[in-house]
Amino acid sequence: MVEPSVVEAVQPASTVPEPPPEPLLPAPDFEAFQNTFDRSHPFQPLERFCLSAEPVEDEPRATDTGITDQMITIVQIRTRLEELARIGMSIPPDESASALEVFVDLVNNECGGIFGRRIDLRIVEAPSLGGGGVDLDTLQAAACIEATESMPAVLVVDMAGLGSSAVRCVAVDHDVGVVSTGSHPLDLIADADGALLTLSPASEVLLAATVRSAEERGLLSGRSIAVVVGDSAGQPDSVEDGLVRPLRWLGYEPVLHLVGCEGSAACRLGRDTAVSRMVAAGADVVFPLLNLPSLPGLIGEMTRQEMPRPTFIQAGLNGQSGDVAARNVASFAGPAAGAFYDGALIVASQPTGSSRRSGSEIPSFDSMCNSEHARASGRPVGTTFPPASDMYRTVVEACAVIRIVARSIYDAGPDPRRRDVVHALEHLGPVDLPGMLPATSGHRKHALPDGTLDLEYGYPCGPDPVDPGETDLGCIVPVGGFRKLD
Repeated sequence: MVEPSVVEAVQPASTVPEPPPEPLLPAPDFEAFQNTFDRSHPFQPLERFCLSAEPVEDEPRATDTGITDQMITIVQIRTRLEELARIGMSIPPDESASALEVFVDLVNNECGGIFGRRIDLRIVEAPSLGGGGVDLDTLQAAACIEATESMPAVLVVDMAGLGSSAVRCVAVDHDVGVVSTGSHPLDLIADADGALLTLSPASEVLLAATVRSAEERGLLSGRSIAVVVGDSAGQPDSVEDGLVRPLRWLGYEPVLHLVGCEGSAACRLGRDTAVSRMVAAGADVVFPLLNLPSLPGLIGEMTRQEMPRPTFIQAGLNGQSGDVAARNVASFAGPAAGAFYDGALIVASQPTGSSRRSGSEIPSFDSMCNSEHARASGRPVGTTFPPASDMYRTVVEACAVIRIVARSIYDAGPDPRRRDVVHALEHLGPVDLPGMLPATSGHRKHALPDGTLDLEYGYPCGPDPVDPGETDLGCIVPVGGFRKLD
């Protein structure tokens, strides 16, 4: 068994719900999953990011578009989240491109590349806001065209939960492999036919897990249930299949409220009407399934209309299981909104806030990723980012993504074609993700996490372990252990 290393962390204030005494994943289950790895693989060790592979006898040759005798082209479509500041969102600097570059440099410069080829990492910028009469899907489609036709990419990396329309453009329309941190609909994953691998469960699967968790916690019985969703492409259908139908199967009658997005990332058309209807209906359970720039406005509107405080049940879609989304409730809509959202249950696959738990441990993979990033960045030995920081999460996600990319290229063989890389992508087997919770690909399984966690938003959070003087905007902490997906 690979033992995570113990770290000391600043503990949250007592206002944050106390975590359960059991670990997120019991030791026997952790050990059983770890025993499925081949840690001798050049891109699967836990002591280093990668190892030098045995050299091949023949010189590499150009085999396909994007694969030369010296390079294989990988493209990050970087969503410009900093644009959200224009509508009042508090967004930390996006360091995903630089973090990816550090791990690519380790592959190229310390581990000898992959069968004699270097990874050629390129960046394509995509907007996060629509505007000027052009909808967001159209603007992001332009980034897809640039990545797949102009570069051209053998694999595309999405670190910000790129919209499903843009991912469909890459994986389905252009048959280019995508590694995405976002949650996408089952029909998109099926249509991609192995060309889309996600670090989150499929949307409908995650929503169904959210219903199951809420039911097992006794949060639904005898309650008036409202579901709020934006009308962006695919969202209403996923919510209907993954959440509304399971609720009806359990005998509940949820009321669905659509909020118009008008082709942009900020969904607010009809938001006030949706809230007034929830107030009139006496809704006391709300599934607020909006994206990062839209949720704070909904919570703020609820407080403005003095809606009685409901039980919030949230799925980790649209980045809602991350601290950035959670902090924006209070940052954008004010302290009253933060207090109103306090106690929201969030069902997701990411162990957000696990370092805030009493006796927290840093998993070996997460520790290795941060140590290797620090070393390769030229920082003093032992200098890593605090576990509760945004940069810590970014580094571990970038580490996991480039591991997936490198494993796929390596497993495709010395002279792969593009289809060989995609075939390897969908047959990786066990995969290291942040938190080291069980995650696998293969056997038509293209959404990596094998289970979910129950998280909870707490406001206030308590002293920030990164900057104790920082304004307290709330945080997320695990309140339930690993639950295997059906």
